[in-house]
Amino acid sequence: MGRFYHYKLDYCEIFVLENVLVKQIEEGEIISADHVDELIRIIDKHFKDKPVVYLSNRTFSYSVDPLVYKEASKIKQLIGIGIIVSEEQNVNTAHFEGKFYDRDFNVFRNFDDAMIWSNSLLQKNR
Repeated sequence: MGRFYHYKLDYCEIFVLENVLVKQIEEGEIISADHVDELIRIIDKHFKDKPVVYLSNRTFSYSVDPLVYKEASKIKQLIGIGIIVSEEQNVNTAHFEGKFYDRDFNVFRNFDDAMIWSNSLLQKNR
């Protein structure tokens, strides 16, 4: 693996890998469409015209406005979103959220499976 970048924001941590962006949101946060602007800035800075997969590592409990996914669909470099959930009750919520995103979307129980999916998605989009 090459170089990676780390951002610590008030509400989350972001890890930027070669073609994958991993975001881990803090406990109790409410994520709205306004948060997409920060995501756009980071994607534009690190990926410009390269495809990128976004992985949400849901270690903590927080709320997501489904309109976030409508806004994220407008990011041209973003080819897929994967949600990593550790608790069974969060699987259905993540699948519901995926209905608002019009590109590749998947839910995983572990980080390794999410990375395998991300790499296969990136291979298809080269």
